[in-house]
Amino acid sequence: MNQDPLVSVLFITYRRMHLLKRAVFSFLRNTDYPNLELVLTDDGSPKSMQAEMRKLPIQKLVASKTNRGMGANTNAGLKQCAGKYILQIQDDWECQGPPRYLEQAVCLMETHPDIGLIQFCGDTHGVYPEFKICDLEAPDCYLICTESSSSRLTPMVYSDRPHLKRKQLSDYLGEYRERCRIGECERDYNERFARQSRFRGAFFPCYYNTVFNNTGESESFRTSNWTLRLENALAPVARRCKRRTPELFSHAKGIYQKSVDLLYQVRILRS
Repeated sequence: MNQDPLVSVLFITYRRMHLLKRAVFSFLRNTDYPNLELVLTDDGSPKSMQAEMRKLPIQKLVASKTNRGMGANTNAGLKQCAGKYILQIQDDWECQGPPRYLEQAVCLMETHPDIGLIQFCGDTHGVYPEFKICDLEAPDCYLICTESSSSRLTPMVYSDRPHLKRKQLSDYLGEYRERCRIGECERDYNERFARQSRFRGAFFPCYYNTVFNNTGESESFRTSNWTLRLENALAPVARRCKRRTPELFSHAKGIYQKSVDLLYQVRILRS
């Protein structure tokens, strides 16, 4: 029997088959780990595209009939993950290796049960000697949750960036927020991670922002989202309003955010 813990690799996709293929095959080509299950969750792509997905070298496909948003799509995929660990990858991230990055991350988490998540991509984190995780079998690794004399730096657990996490952590934090914008979904998840103290986040400096490369920024649903385009168009007016009449700006912003949230809740808008 295979003694390596099962890792569920969850690919999250929607209407970007060309990027998805690159994500799946680059992962298989550049990852050396002996005990994997590949899970694909799709958020209501056309039937012809879902038929193509079934031809990919995956073990499980969650194919939604309708578009329900990133939170619901992610939750549907997580429910199918049987592994002790889950490597979560959006369809626009291409794996570049080196091949043992996943094996070394799993080994580290096996020997440090308080580490619930290892990030492979994201914002810059400080590398402080006092937060180094000592392990002779793996490259240098550092805790993300760091403190300084002036501030506390909390981990940014963005769900659209590749990360390895314990299934225990996923169960502990609960489902991703549904019927809301992508940004709101991610902020909510990050805040829940920051509030808990059972699990900690970590990263390998030698692998951070190198193992995975984003290939779909120009096709991001963030930049194509009409609410974001509207907000960008209104930004100059909003800045002047905030400077001249801050109370009016705050009131108008609150009304706008509540209106948009309501449209997502009743599914007039999709993330």
